[in-house]
Amino acid sequence: MKNWIKLAMAGSLGLILWGGSTTAQAAKKVTLPEYPQQRIFTFKTKGTKVYSYPRAAYAKSTVLGTDKSTTKQWTVDKVIKVNGKRYVRLAKVTTKALPHGTAVPNPSKANTTLVGGYVALSQLKFHQQISKLTSVKKTAYWTPTTNNDFWNMPKKTLGTTAASHYGHSYGYRTVYAIQSLTTTSKKQYLYFETAAGKAIGWLPVNAVIKGTYPNLLHRELTRDLSATTANTTVDQAGHVKVGVATANGEVKRVVLLQQDSQTAIYDFQAGKAVKLTNRNAHGKVVSTQAFTQSTKNLNIKAHADFDIQGYRYTVKVTPTGSVSVLSTGGWIA
Repeated sequence: MKNWIKLAMAGSLGLILWGGSTTAQAAKKVTLPEYPQQRIFTFKTKGTKVYSYPRAAYAKSTVLGTDKSTTKQWTVDKVIKVNGKRYVRLAKVTTKALPHGTAVPNPSKANTTLVGGYVALSQLKFHQQISKLTSVKKTAYWTPTTNNDFWNMPKKTLGTTAASHYGHSYGYRTVYAIQSLTTTSKKQYLYFETAAGKAIGWLPVNAVIKGTYPNLLHRELTRDLSATTANTTVDQAGHVKVGVATANGEVKRVVLLQQDSQTAIYDFQAGKAVKLTNRNAHGKVVSTQAFTQSTKNLNIKAHADFDIQGYRYTVKVTPTGSVSVLSTGGWIA
């Protein structure tokens, strides 16, 4: 009787999380594979035999191995029914990231442990990873950095997950959230698409800022200052720019927009920089200090780093606000 009650409760929970209202709301967006495919499982007991094909369907199927762990995680990539009983084919749980850099991994040793095969579903224990998956009103967010890649599903929420877009593909721009996912460990993710409705993928909610992408350079050039402004692209792909605010033919402020949406603000007096303020993507002051400009022109070091290469620049700003950019080299992995 107790086992029957447990089974009924588990079935109700499955409908709430994997079917019914959840998948109906997300039918035109992200939907979860039918249970039990792509879920995370462990063996209930050690010593469970794994076959090349279910013995119930083919008596001569080969024993591929014996499970020796009740903690190792598995996922299911195929389900078959034999006499009304479900058998599943096991696969490794994987989270495949995009290949940042050029480091070549060491060759793996020959695998002598169990790598997959068929078992009865009843011999496995299911581990719930997602507590909530809902549609949300299409809402604008922007990405202040390119460090977070977009994933087809958040890492470790299903048995097989993979990064689908590099962070720099949609960095420093407005994207739109259309779904929200919360894990059983209370981590929250948002699913994004472009303004035109092109699917992108999932990001952690703490990797984005709500609202449309602001003109960060203009924001800092005009903060508490009325002057004529202009800007120069140092490296557009790396999102490195410099802006100058002038009044009466004299520089009043120079702003360097750096990667990760950080800004370095140089305020001027009598034609020379006297203060340096650093702000983060939100515009919050990170640091401020007195600055001494020892040369006629203000010379600023800038850099743009990518996955496997980077570039170095010197930005020169004259007393009248003329800007020039000199490449000083770079690096490659």
